Amino acid sequence: MSLVVGLADGFNQEQVDALISALPDGSRILSLTEGDDPADAQIIISWFNDIDEDLLERAPGLKLIVKLDSGTGQISPSYADHGIALHLVESPALISVAEHAVMLICAVFKRLGIAYDRFRAGTMVDGMTPELTTQESYAYNWVGLERFEALYGKTIGLVGLGKIGSEVATRLNAFNADVVYTKRNRLSEQEEQRLGIRYLPFDELLAESHCVSLHNRFNADNERMMGVREFSMMRPGSFFVNTARGRLVDEDALVNALESGHLAGAGLDVFQYEPLELDSRLFHTPNTILTPHTAGIPIDISLAWELEQAGKHISIAMSE
Repeated sequence: MSLVVGLADGFNQEQVDALISALPDGSRILSLTEGDDPADAQIIISWFNDIDEDLLERAPGLKLIVKLDSGTGQISPSYADHGIALHLVESPALISVAEHAVMLICAVFKRLGIAYDRFRAGTMVDGMTPELTTQESYAYNWVGLERFEALYGKTIGLVGLGKIGSEVATRLNAFNADVVYTKRNRLSEQEEQRLGIRYLPFDELLAESHCVSLHNRFNADNERMMGVREFSMMRPGSFFVNTARGRLVDEDALVNALESGHLAGAGLDVFQYEPLELDSRLFHTPNTILTPHTAGIPIDISLAWELEQAGKHISIAMSE
């Protein structure tokens, strides 16, 4: 089968090759960003660039639009009126961020930062010495952690609930956590039930959650949305996680809340300045897990995977 696939965005050769490898032999690729005429396109793949009504009119043979979920391109809602199908390809880059957020949530509850530091320092409390272990005899908590907790039954508050926040919620349900969320436009009751979450206004979410995790997009209106007031409203001994953007947080206010003991720990992948400045107070705060903005896998790798999955779907859909 010979297919004509139009690319609404520019991709590197490795990514295009991943797509071609999954398409039937003889398929032809059009680069719409380089001026190729979409008139012969049977499929168009969209990432960041929009597919508007004008493009639909110029592609009379279009049967399928494939949208890559890692992008923000908009699809004209009239596509269905043209008899065109739409398929969404999940983004491993976005799902990777959700995995990372859950990892940080687990890590702060387990006091992983403190445990790791004491373990590497060779700490052994109460005169413990190494002894051969059995099923019944072992050195429980030999570094002397004062507290570490299970995620089971805890209330986790998600601030913002886009694609990444929704994926976080899905994964937290597997831990039997109580997942609450806040966002500007509340979801329908059916969507809340599907995701296993409940809605709380922002201030109530801060006060009720054992851990607050940020998932908002940054803009001029929400800079430092987490500041002195917000951290003081969080319940004593709770945790804070941010895999969104560093400028959503007043870092001095966060450090003060951690140093005072009001917050029990934080997991951060994003910062106001990146790389994190070497004299940042965050390096010396208790029970803080810091990662160098590595929550999402590299976009080049993600796009190659997405395009390969797009090609597989196209091959199946167009053969039916």
